This record gives sequence, C-alpha cells and structure tokens, in this order.
Amino acid sequence: MSVEKLNLLKLAPGGHVGRFVIWTESAFKRLDQLFGTWKTPSKEKKGYNLPQPKMANTDLSRLLKADEIKAVLRAPQKKVVRRVRRLNPLNNTRAMLRLNPYAAVLKRQAILSGQKRQLQRDEALAKKRGITLPTTSPVVRSAKLQARRRAQILKDKKDKPKKDKKPKAPGAKAPAAKAPAAKAPAAKAPAGKAPAKK
Repeated sequence: MSVEKLNLLKLAPGGHVGRFVIWTESAFKRLDQLFGTWKTPSKEKKGYNLPQPKMANTDLSRLLKADEIKAVLRAPQKKVVRRVRRLNPLNNTRAMLRLNPYAAVLKRQAILSGQKRQLQRDEALAKKRGITLPTTSPVVRSAKLQARRRAQILKDKKDKPKKDKKPKAPGAKAPAAKAPAAKAPAAKAPAGKAPAKK
C-alpha cells in the first residue's frame, strides 16, 4: 500500500480490527515528510499538526495508585444517601389514597355510574329497535339483580321489629327556642367624600 494514499478501511477494517503491516524505512521517512513530527512541521501540508495524545502515561492503574494524586483527591464517600422517590398521585393509586382516602370511593362510584349509564343506553337502544334481549345479556341480568335487591330490602324492613315510642309526660314541655334579639340599625355616617386611602 502506498504511503501517499493511505486507506483506513484497508489498514483497520471496521475501525477496530488491525492488520499486520510491514513498514519500510523509506515509508517512515516519507510519513515524516507528509505529516511531520511533534518537533518539526509537515513539509507538504500547510498548517498541519500531528494530534497530541491526551495522556503522556497511559498506565491508568499506576496513576490512580500514585501518592501524589491520592494526596490531592478527597476521601471516598461510602455513605449512600438515597433520594425519596416522589410518586405521582394521578398515576399511583396508593399515593392518591395517602393524600385523599375518599378517592377510592369516588373512583368506584365513577366506574359504577359509567356501567349503569351503559346498561341504560343499551336498554333504551333495544327498546327503540324493538329487540327482546336474551336472558344472558348484562342489561337483563342487572335488572333482575336490582329487583331481587329491592325485594330483599322490603322484606328486611317488614321483619324488623318496631320500637315502642315512650309516651311524653303531660306536664313536661319542650324548652322554647329563644328568639334572636333584634339588632338596632347602625347609624350611617353623613354622606360626604370618602377619606383618602394611604
């Protein structure tokens, strides 16, 4: 391969796999003329400088263990302070219940009212179309359940023993509520200019 036309893809395919390259002495001399060195500038490229390496010593583990660097660095922080995770109550139900315990009732109420509206809509639509819904449909089943509940409530009311009312003593009267005292009308200030605000 010519030093004049170096191709990185041929020297290192993919940019990470190296090739075994044998360099000649003349090629090295020509490289110095083309790209220059860190001491002498390039003879053929104007204003070209060789890239300077970031690290003079690449042995990083040796650098980290050096006493000169250890003396400057601060001591490692071994105590870990974890941040309290803030939960969004609009997305997290548990966080919302901690803020507002009544939110569960409201949520359930909203779900039930939505279901009730949907059943009423389906029932009205079936009635409008003149369709008899099957017994397995949710509309018919919910209507049966409601009727059963009403019958059970009425039955429980009938079976419940009535409490005997205690007769009131003939002389005892309930204390009369005091009438609120009539307030005297407040005297009005004479009409004039309002005092200036400070």
